[in-house]
Amino acid sequence: MRALLALLMVAASAQAGDVERGRALVADRTQSLCLLCHALNSAGDANQGNLAPPLDAVATRLNAKGLRERIADMRRFNPKTVMPPFRSTEGLRDVAPAWQGRAALTEQQLDDIVAYLGTLANP
Repeated sequence: MRALLALLMVAASAQAGDVERGRALVADRTQSLCLLCHALNSAGDANQGNLAPPLDAVATRLNAKGLRERIADMRRFNPKTVMPPFRSTEGLRDVAPAWQGRAALTEQQLDDIVAYLGTLANP
């Protein structure tokens, strides 16, 4: 019983994703890199990517868990993907010394991005 209570307290204390922080991360080309490959909407933008699907309404195709898993490491779903594994350091080559052994995003940043992408389901 104590273990269950402790687990519930840890889960309750975990910070949920913050939409505004997620919006800022998606827009920041030096941190998340999302807009290097994705556009925010299907109309596109000259300053946003067109290599990957647009992000508008992505949450209508994937739930929060699916979004999180794909951002964390898309290689689990498509081994030939060009999308970086934002929460994995395994199997990477030519990593800059400052980034060796470090994931590109923290768990909190990943939660924030997923929270923001979830808002795109309701344009």
